[in-house]
Amino acid sequence: MSKKTRRGLPGQLRSYETVVVVDPQIGDDVIKSIVEKTKEVIAGHNGTVTKVEDWGKRKLAYIIDKKTYGQYTCIEFEGPGEVVKGLTDYYHISENILRHITLLIDSRLREERKREKAPAKEPGSQDEMFV
Repeated sequence: MSKKTRRGLPGQLRSYETVVVVDPQIGDDVIKSIVEKTKEVIAGHNGTVTKVEDWGKRKLAYIIDKKTYGQYTCIEFEGPGEVVKGLTDYYHISENILRHITLLIDSRLREERKREKAPAKEPGSQDEMFV
């Protein structure tokens, strides 16, 4: 029997969110290739990407490598814990990534997001009439 730890069961898929800040001066093609490579790293560690959001070009809170702006991309994915190590390794060797962070999404938050996405039922709709 496997031992349950604070991090969950071994091999258990968990939900994560990673935000990558890239130098916007490198061009859209290179930025897209960084996002694609990030997806490949996730897939290579038995993870699945659930959502990719381009947050666009934003002013940085402080100067990083003489840059004042960054191109932000948020990627939500599910996978085992090893995928985070793989992403961190990739981020550290990539020269165009200014900053990155990968966070574990709390199960309560995940359920709340699912409820928000579900369409709200209108009062007096067909579904309510037969309850």
